[in-house]
Amino acid sequence: MTLEDLAKTALGNLGRHKVRTTLSAVGVTVGILTIVTMVSLGIGVQREVVGAFTSVGLETIEVRPVTEERAVFDQFADPKRTVIITPELAEELRARDDVVQVRPHIYLSGGGMRVYLEVAGEAVEVRAREPAWWAGVDDPFAKPPELVAGEDLASGAQGQVVVSARTLEKLGYDDFEGLIGQEVALVLVTPRSDRQEFPLRLVGVVDTHTGTNYPGAYIGAADAAALKAWWYNDPDLLAHDGYDALTVEAASLNDAAQIVALLQERGFEVESLKSALDTVNKAMTILQTMLGSIGGLALFVAAIGIANTMIMAVYERTREIGILKAVGASPGNIRLLFVAEASLIGLLGGIVGVIGGWLLGLGLNEAFLIYFDYMDIPMRGTFFFVTGWLVALALGFATVVGLLAGLYPAARAARLDPLEALRHG
Repeated sequence: MTLEDLAKTALGNLGRHKVRTTLSAVGVTVGILTIVTMVSLGIGVQREVVGAFTSVGLETIEVRPVTEERAVFDQFADPKRTVIITPELAEELRARDDVVQVRPHIYLSGGGMRVYLEVAGEAVEVRAREPAWWAGVDDPFAKPPELVAGEDLASGAQGQVVVSARTLEKLGYDDFEGLIGQEVALVLVTPRSDRQEFPLRLVGVVDTHTGTNYPGAYIGAADAAALKAWWYNDPDLLAHDGYDALTVEAASLNDAAQIVALLQERGFEVESLKSALDTVNKAMTILQTMLGSIGGLALFVAAIGIANTMIMAVYERTREIGILKAVGASPGNIRLLFVAEASLIGLLGGIVGVIGGWLLGLGLNEAFLIYFDYMDIPMRGTFFFVTGWLVALALGFATVVGLLAGLYPAARAARLDPLEALRHG
């Protein structure tokens, strides 16, 4: 029996029982659709994560100080730092040939600090921060703020401030361009009503795209250190407490690995985006396996359905099998015919499942984007991504499931005695 004869005969036999064949293939379709949808979700999310990390730069290293464990009896006090990030360390790293850039960070969110932005005698309370997130380091997935007037805060800027549009709107301004270059001030107010002004020049206005859009003011690390030093009444704050974090951009991945090792030897907490990405990739691989296993359960049930269909076919076609053997068909030919029919059921179900999974992924991706827009979440991307290898793997898996499900019925058909089969029915 040639391959062409085998294919024609198998398709003809399946076509004689279209409803039963369709119902058997539906089980495979559901399983493959589930696998394609779930695994494509894992692939799409992984691509977005890798893209976000890569856009920041895998050579980026985040250095943090080491602190004592927080005391049980004093949960509100900041733990003491045992290994601090000094300005001298920052300068040492800047002087290295394998370092492209060093950005120190000072965070102003703690200690109950109250900060006001004062423009022409009018003030509004703001969240003042040194925008490490602006560079995409603290959160590589954050959408960069849209500049609506002026210019961005330059790296290493001092005496400058960029504010959110919401801040100026709170003060009653709508002509942002007219304010660029003007002198403003950040005013710190203690619980005892002590005040301290820090003059700055307004250089830009941004739309932060946040859900709450709370009034914000963004300043450089040097100005943030000055605010924090006054608030804690420690003029030598950097010498005593150091920077809150340090972002180091190495020249290459190999250089980044060497710098990480050096800083870890000195006792700092160090994390590179490359190591974080490796961890994420491992987690995504596990997630894809778990998601794919859901479809695997559906395929197991589908395999039982295919086996049942083929066993029924053996009973119904017993006399036909006897005739085939009588005219010279070998047991191997009979076995191959039934295996081919079962494999075709799996393949047909797999084709429909792949197409259905791809279409379902497209629909769910659009639904996600609509939901993100509705919730004002700044996320965009292709979260369901069907690759060529996923299509090939799904079709191959579906075919193999059908083949395995048909082995027992095929072996049973091949063992039938020709004489007994001819007397059947």
